[in-house]
Amino acid sequence: MAFMLLNLCAPALFLCLLKAGSIRAQCTQPDADLPIRQSFPDGSTVTFECVIGHRPVDLEASRSITCQGNQWTSLELSCSRKSCGNLANFFHGRYEVTGNLFGDTAKPVCDKGYMLVGKETTRTCRDQGWDGRDPLCEPVKCSAPPAIENGQLEDEPLESYDYLEAVTYRCNKGLNLIGNSTLRCSEDGTFKPDPPKCFDGCPVPTIPNAKRIDGRSPPYKLGNFIEYKCEDGYTMKGEAYIVCRANGWDPAPPRCIAPSTTPSTATTTTNAVTSTVHTTSKALKEKEDETKTNTKDSSMSIGAKVGIALGVVGLVVIGGVSLVYFMKRSKHEKVEKEEEEL
Repeated sequence: MAFMLLNLCAPALFLCLLKAGSIRAQCTQPDADLPIRQSFPDGSTVTFECVIGHRPVDLEASRSITCQGNQWTSLELSCSRKSCGNLANFFHGRYEVTGNLFGDTAKPVCDKGYMLVGKETTRTCRDQGWDGRDPLCEPVKCSAPPAIENGQLEDEPLESYDYLEAVTYRCNKGLNLIGNSTLRCSEDGTFKPDPPKCFDGCPVPTIPNAKRIDGRSPPYKLGNFIEYKCEDGYTMKGEAYIVCRANGWDPAPPRCIAPSTTPSTATTTTNAVTSTVHTTSKALKEKEDETKTNTKDSSMSIGAKVGIALGVVGLVVIGGVSLVYFMKRSKHEKVEKEEEEL
């Protein structure tokens, strides 16, 4: 609701009553934000006004309503947000606004290369107009430009530089300037682009076991090249053709790698073989000892068997001799007996 209840213009209480003492017809409370709900007798008048930040659309429209019987008359008042008008751009800046009506905001933004002085403040459209005041934008400042090796500025450096102010570099005699000689103070407070370099050539490459097969001899200036070849038996790692650039040799100088050897492998193999031989000798010795033991045991077993056999044979021979003896003796005695009988 853009308006509020201003006052109650009701007649004196006795006028709100019928002559007979009965209560007249009443109207319910109009649609307004009142702290207490109440009823209004016939003939009561209520006046409205627009809330803060709003104004009547029609200044001639009635702002009051009257209770007639049990109904209110129509309210002609209509309110809308106040306008604060458009803010004018300020020096080296502008506003980014959400609108120009009550409650809208305007954010100050400085032009490229300028910065706000003091704390950034967003302005708001109030009942009496825009609050705050126009901001102030000052040029961006750059500190003294960086120094370069083997070169200097053409003019004496200042303590600070405004936005877009330029400085120019030059190299010492006999050196080449690589990059941009002129730099300007940029919007972020630094000089751009990057400062130049004063080029004195590329160092002489040192590549063991390699020889130059093409290109000039030192000193090497910008754009000079060299081509290398490794000595016999060596392998090149990298590119054989290199060029002197502003940042040095491109690509980096190659290397010549010596042929690979395998002494560690031979030693390992010898150790392995030695270990195997030792292991085999030990196994053979153990086998030999086992064979000797088995042979000894076998010899002892054979001797025992021969002894037993000889014993048995002896017993058989003795038994046989005894039997023959007894048989001959018995036969002799029989002959002698027969002779005696005759």
